[in-house]
Order: sequence, then structure tokens, then C-alpha cells
Amino acid sequence: MNVKIIKSLKKIYNSIPSFNCQNCHQCCGPIIWFEPEEILIKDYLIKKKINRIIWTKEEFKHNKMRCPYIINDKCIIYPVRPIVCRLQGNISDLKCKLSTNCKLMSQNELNFIREEFIKLIKQTNGINILYSTYKPEYESVP
Repeated sequence: MNVKIIKSLKKIYNSIPSFNCQNCHQCCGPIIWFEPEEILIKDYLIKKKINRIIWTKEEFKHNKMRCPYIINDKCIIYPVRPIVCRLQGNISDLKCKLSTNCKLMSQNELNFIREEFIKLIKQTNGINILYSTYKPEYESVP
């Protein structure tokens, strides 16, 4: 099952245009990913002997809200980065602040990716399951 999920996920990722990133990391903050991506990311972390990183609000503030996987100015999970990272600079809601000549994806292209991604989430029974680099701090209710 995991091989099929990863193959489907990579097909979706490959349909997202490449983006000429300037490596400014302005878009690299706390990130979320979904169940199918967790399979890919978890496998990568194990193979590369990288510990999962989850920061508190204070740790993010201390690190200028940068993604904890940006180390020495590079994303150490770049080959398996989540869809939210891959869409940066490619859609109107996630325009690059540095690039003035971004070629944004059409609404039809984005809709196709969204539909395929939702199908994949459903296949993994991952509806309402999110993973993140952020550890929420819940206050206890008296």
C-alpha cells in the first residue's frame, strides 16, 4: 500500500511546475502536511537518520519563525517537502515575495492537483489528520 501511495503522491508532486526559488526562506515557516505525505516524510527521516523536529511557539519566535528543517540555509527534507512547500511561488495565495515574473498555475491546474490530493488523502484514511512542525500549547481549563 505504501508504495502505491508514494507513487501517487510523486505523480501529484510532478504535476506542480518547478519554481526558481531564490532560497530566501521567507515562505519557510511552520508547516503542515497530510497523511500520505507523512508516509513519505517519515520514511525519508528514517533513511537519512534525521530526527523529527517539532517546535513550540517560543522556539519558532526564537528562530524568527523559520521552518525547523532549514539548517545551514538549506531545507534538509527538500526531496520530500510537503505540498504546501511545493505550491509556494506557484499559486496566487502563495506568491513569492522576491520574484516579479512568477508564472502562476491556472485554476484548472490547481483544481486537478487538489482533487487528486484529496483522493489520496481519502485512500489513506487521512481525513482530518494533520502533521506539523508546530507543537501547540494548550492551556488547561479550570
